[in-house]
Amino acid sequence: MTTRHLLVLTILALCGLAFVAPSPTHVPQDLKPPSELALLMRNMASFMDTAKSHTVRGIDRPPYPEQFKKMKTATPTEGMVEHEVFDPFADFFLTTLDSYYKAKKKDRVQRYNALVQACANCHMQVCPGPLVRIKKMYVPLPEPIPTKKN
Repeated sequence: MTTRHLLVLTILALCGLAFVAPSPTHVPQDLKPPSELALLMRNMASFMDTAKSHTVRGIDRPPYPEQFKKMKTATPTEGMVEHEVFDPFADFFLTTLDSYYKAKKKDRVQRYNALVQACANCHMQVCPGPLVRIKKMYVPLPEPIPTKKN
């Protein structure tokens, strides 16, 4: 390589370095710990994963989650919950949870899916972020067996 080529390559390399974006400076964020209701919702998601597994495998339901009864009194994330909207959904979820626990084995998949739907109904109104995860919680229903027509 000639000196001229080296000089051109050096100039091009230096020009390239001039256009590299500077690294962003670290901006500290004021992260708050999750609220009592947010933590309860995480426990609910974990419970639903376990309940789905039990339902799909046809084994007995997990222990009844008594702590979910605190849903309406748990401290929410500031500005996230209007109780006149949230509370009826919470009541419906708890009623549907009771229905799941009272269901006969043959009805559990439908009752479990109703429980998932209760979660989705609330999150469509109050806090839509978890909807992607909630939609994955449903248990597919078996296809009905066609009957012969005479």
